[in-house]
Amino acid sequence: YFLFFIFIFIFIFIFIFIFIFILFYFILFYLFIYLLLYIYIYIYIYIYIYIYIYIYIYIYIVLLVLYYYTTTTILLLLLRTTTTTTYVRTYVRTYVRTYVRTYVRTYVRTYVRTYVRTYVRTYVRTYVRSRT
Repeated sequence: YFLFFIFIFIFIFIFIFIFIFILFYFILFYLFIYLLLYIYIYIYIYIYIYIYIYIYIYIYIVLLVLYYYTTTTILLLLLRTTTTTTYVRTYVRTYVRTYVRTYVRTYVRTYVRTYVRTYVRTYVRTYVRSRT
């Protein structure tokens, strides 16, 4: 009887140990999958937002250049002098360079920081909550 109880005790102990071990690894695996999912969503949203912002900035720069190009051509057609062409060219170059640099830097910094932080936090929270 004594050996029988020892055998049963050892069997139950091994069974519980294996069960806890398997459960622990399942929990770790589950948490790892959620971590990967969270990172993937975060990176995907960042890339998506950055692409949209750069497309809008590119369109804005193209529209600015077209606007200044059309205004300079209209001015040239009206005035038709070489001094105005050089003046307008230098003015447009310097103005567009400085304006686009300062505007794009400040806009991208402030907008991307605030929008990406708030949007990504809320989206990831809702997505992870909906998954659990």
